[in-house]
Amino acid sequence: MLLSLIAAPAAARAADPAAGRYRALVELDAGWPRGCGSAVTVSGWDIRIVRQREGDEVTARIEVQPPEGNPALPLLARLEVEQFRPAVLLVSRDGLLVLPGFDSDRKVDWATLMRNFMFFGGRLVLGEVGGDVEIPFSGPASRDVTGQYLNCAGDLAAPFRNGS
Repeated sequence: MLLSLIAAPAAARAADPAAGRYRALVELDAGWPRGCGSAVTVSGWDIRIVRQREGDEVTARIEVQPPEGNPALPLLARLEVEQFRPAVLLVSRDGLLVLPGFDSDRKVDWATLMRNFMFFGGRLVLGEVGGDVEIPFSGPASRDVTGQYLNCAGDLAAPFRNGS
């Protein structure tokens, strides 16, 4: 079950929509976090970064949902997060932009990527014929969003309790 917690104060929601609206993402299984992340919606694009438990491993996924009624997705895109290098390569799969599944995806410093995503923002760059299209978003996410992510991530990383 995916439970998205929207925790932006009214003032932040009334801010410039081009800057993006952040929200915490918490995915539960029998009451325990199985996925923790953050998302930002900008110009209709929904960019999600989630750390998830798969058995004994904690892995990561990035998903970008295009705006409703959007034309075909580009074959390649990248997520550029401020003060984080290299950019994260994304490919089109099943109507989303996602990680390509390379071995190098597992070597990304996910903690730094998530922190910089929420605090500094970045840009989604869509590879288009005739030139890239950049969709910038800016941080920081509200304290409510970062606090919910950190609380969830602490439970996600903790050892299993009572068979959960």
